Amino acid sequence: MRLYRARQKGLILGLALLVGVGGCASGSSNGPKLEYGAAEFRSALRQRVPDLSRELSRAPFELNATVKLLAEKTVMAVPPGATRVRALVSFLSDPKPQGLGLEYDWAVSANARTTLKLGRGDCVALATVLVGLGRGLGWPIFFAEARTGKPITHEFEEITVLSDHMVVVVLARSVRMVVDFLGLVEEGYDIRLIDDLTAYAHLINNVSGYRLLTVKSDNPEDPEDPEQRWMVAQKGFELATRIQPELGRAWNNLGIAYSRLGNFEDARSAYQRAVQLDTVFGSPERNLIIMETRASGETTLTEDSIP
Repeated sequence: MRLYRARQKGLILGLALLVGVGGCASGSSNGPKLEYGAAEFRSALRQRVPDLSRELSRAPFELNATVKLLAEKTVMAVPPGATRVRALVSFLSDPKPQGLGLEYDWAVSANARTTLKLGRGDCVALATVLVGLGRGLGWPIFFAEARTGKPITHEFEEITVLSDHMVVVVLARSVRMVVDFLGLVEEGYDIRLIDDLTAYAHLINNVSGYRLLTVKSDNPEDPEDPEQRWMVAQKGFELATRIQPELGRAWNNLGIAYSRLGNFEDARSAYQRAVQLDTVFGSPERNLIIMETRASGETTLTEDSIP
């Protein structure tokens, strides 16, 4: 999750030439599959989560043909190469009707279609739109995690949020670029490509986490009762771990939800799984200690960490 205390108006669009990318370089037959068509995505997701609803089975980057055609018209009007990537990125934030008029908003994470309806979203939400548009143009465009050696932290009452960042990578023959919605790629981030299913697990994890922060939800179905909010969030974190069992931050968050609801045995298992994956700056170890301390009757530690 990437969170800020105040909403930022407009997008901060940073583009950088791609010198090297950690992890897998492509989704070819020689490496793990990164890119899925919409129908292929639904099929792969159903294999992991057979009981998932039809609405939640939709690929996060799905967009209607009208938006894709408008993006294509904009992009094809400029010379090929990096110029077209910049044109597509600008299309996201350019005012309507020339563009989509999207704004960056730390408190909103959603799939591409919902992001367009709301007119705003966090880095994960904006990435789903950009990937959807790029795929519509036939580009080799991928989701990627941007990690730093030191976590970015934000305080919300009893919850401390640790942030990573999501970017989009274009890996064409003539263009290798990172698209960053916050201009952070030059600050020592390690860029690692991830597959579409992992990106969707990040999205579900973010949506669930936002429900627990001291911000007003845009979703009228979100419960006001704190315990009910934790129950809803728990289901979301569980779904994220089913979609991508290797997503350590979702296991850590699931442990927090279980602990807050008094399910300490499952919380312990979730934290231990997160520790095994070792991806969230020591949060699971610390949260496990906090839970055991509370269970023993001590109250000196009071903060949880949601990445």
